[in-house]
Amino acid sequence: MSQEDLQQEMSNWISEYTGPNGEMLEGDKVEGTDGEKEKEEEKKKEKEKEVIDLEGEEGKKRNPIVSRSGMWEHFSKVFHEGQLIKANCNYCKKDIAAHPVFNGTSAMHKHFNCCKSNPHIESKQGVLSISQGTGVGTWKFDPELLRSAFVEMVIEDEEPFAKGEKSGFRKFMSVACPRFTLPSRRTCTRDAVQLYFEQKAKLKKKFKNIAIEFASQPMVGHHSSKRVT
Repeated sequence: MSQEDLQQEMSNWISEYTGPNGEMLEGDKVEGTDGEKEKEEEKKKEKEKEVIDLEGEEGKKRNPIVSRSGMWEHFSKVFHEGQLIKANCNYCKKDIAAHPVFNGTSAMHKHFNCCKSNPHIESKQGVLSISQGTGVGTWKFDPELLRSAFVEMVIEDEEPFAKGEKSGFRKFMSVACPRFTLPSRRTCTRDAVQLYFEQKAKLKKKFKNIAIEFASQPMVGHHSSKRVT
């Protein structure tokens, strides 16, 4: 091979494997347009994977919290921006505040017991009852009085606030008083705190009256005794 042929091959190799500024080209750039296409296709695949992963994460939904209160059998949940805020009565279609933190199910219980369209409310006529020591009397179903008695029982017997959620106790109450809806642990906790402040206010008032009565009484001094000589 002559010197001119060698120089020609060298110039061809340089023009093929070097850039305009004389730098060496990488493998994918040497392959020309085919290498660039493969690189673009790989980038597209990576972007598609990222989009699929994001859609999968956004598509995941939290499992809905199961409502423990039986009141939801008579009300429909009303959400605002994914947050439960109200309960709609299934009988009169009235909206009741039912935020799980600020309201709970207390307002729902009150509305359920006074709703005029509620078919589950029976006559308010008293029932004849015979109790030991007091003789014959009348008994009337009062859910508010039962709730107060329930929370007093929990406090006096040092029972957990979740007493109304125990399966055995719920079964017993379904036989003893099926019309009474046992309160959940949250409702029982609120009732206990409310009872505490009510009793505290009564005691403060009682002690204040005692202090006023004590202050209004004249002080009885000791009579000075004379010496007999």
